[in-house]
Order: sequence, then C-alpha cells, then structure tokens
Amino acid sequence: YFLESIRPEIRQYLIESDTEAVPFSRQHRSLVYQRAKNTDDTVAFGTKRDVYATGYKFAAHSLWPKVVPEEKRRIVIGGPDCKQPYSAALLNISAMSYGALSENAILALNTAAREGQFFHNTGEGGI
Repeated sequence: YFLESIRPEIRQYLIESDTEAVPFSRQHRSLVYQRAKNTDDTVAFGTKRDVYATGYKFAAHSLWPKVVPEEKRRIVIGGPDCKQPYSAALLNISAMSYGALSENAILALNTAAREGQFFHNTGEGGI
C-alpha cells in the first residue's frame, strides 16, 4: 500500500521522460517553474528531442526545391452546394506586428501576396 500511495511521485521523478505526460510534460512544467521563480528559462543551441526518430516531423531547407504543379498549389473552399467557392493558396502570409517592420518590408509582403494571389493576414483586424 505504501508504494501504491507514492506511485505518482515515483513515476514523475524516476520513470517519466522529459517529453511525455498528461496534461503537461516535464519540459513544460520546468518552464513554468523557472518563469515563476523569475530565472532564466532558455535552453540554447537546439533541442533535447530525438529529431532523427521515425515519425519526427520538421521542415528542412533544400537547395533544389521541388516543383509543384499549379493545380496542387491551391485548394477550393466550399462544397458542391456552395454558391461562391473560393480557390485559396496553400501557402499564405501569417499575421505579424507591422509596427516592427519597415515600410519597404510591408510593401514587399503586400506586393508578393497580390502577385501570388494568396491570403495575407495583416493581423490588424481588417481585410
């Protein structure tokens, strides 16, 4: 009965890995504890996760990007009963703080969105 009563603590401190747990992993709990203590919460130079494990997903740069056919670059939003279906691009510009960008950067993003015919979320609450 004694071991059964301290089972959660044994699992938390001796068996559990840093990335598993419900609802929060040890990594997330440690981050919260460090921030609550107002101590440095950064882990420099990479990750503790096994990025070579089977099934690990990540985006990788390529010197030779794959050519995607035009018909696979967009998706139609709206089913057969939709009166005004919309052809949306799969890649778009996400919301960001425009106060942190120069005027030329904002113009470049706006121009690219117009020429590429894709969504541009200004993050300003408007269209």
